[in-house]
Amino acid sequence: MKETPIFEEVFMSLLRHPAVGFKLLLGGLLSFVPVVNLFAFGYLYRFALGIRRSGQIVLPEWEDYQGLFADGLRFGVVWLLYWALPVLLAAALGQLLDALQLGVLSYLLLSTVVLLASVLFCAALYRLQTRSNYHDLLDFSLILRMSLRAGVEFALPALAMLGVLAWGLPLYGLVFFVGFLMILAHSVLLYLRMERSASV
Repeated sequence: MKETPIFEEVFMSLLRHPAVGFKLLLGGLLSFVPVVNLFAFGYLYRFALGIRRSGQIVLPEWEDYQGLFADGLRFGVVWLLYWALPVLLAAALGQLLDALQLGVLSYLLLSTVVLLASVLFCAALYRLQTRSNYHDLLDFSLILRMSLRAGVEFALPALAMLGVLAWGLPLYGLVFFVGFLMILAHSVLLYLRMERSASV
């Protein structure tokens, strides 16, 4: 993809994929259960890697569950460092703000951290899949530069993910899975375009 990916087109491409309902439902159901959710993580990892290799949005098949579990562990390391940990810290600080009758600040803090963590997570996962070197995840300045380089092109996907998570919180497994599918599809295409532009 030579042009900047358009989020709406990326989203519609996902929806038009054959058997999309079954694949999303299975991933969403698996995401509800701790440890079992590593299979869903592995699917997301393969989804992002597939786009990186082909430049096309293709939902992989649910197969090779041993491999999915291993890929899920890889995804889980990045998710824990760059998404879950910041969000959990913001939620804990938000509870303190709630206790101080500052609920509005609590909501703003958590929303902002979810947005920023989603962008940083995508950059970190893309970097890991570039060299398969976990030490790259410790180079926070590099991950931050990658995120800033994407700039405002990440705004709509990150806001869409925040909206999906907020709207469907009771169905957290499903919305988590769908939200990450959306933002990963857009981010991988975006980083691919930046790489190819830089090499021209």
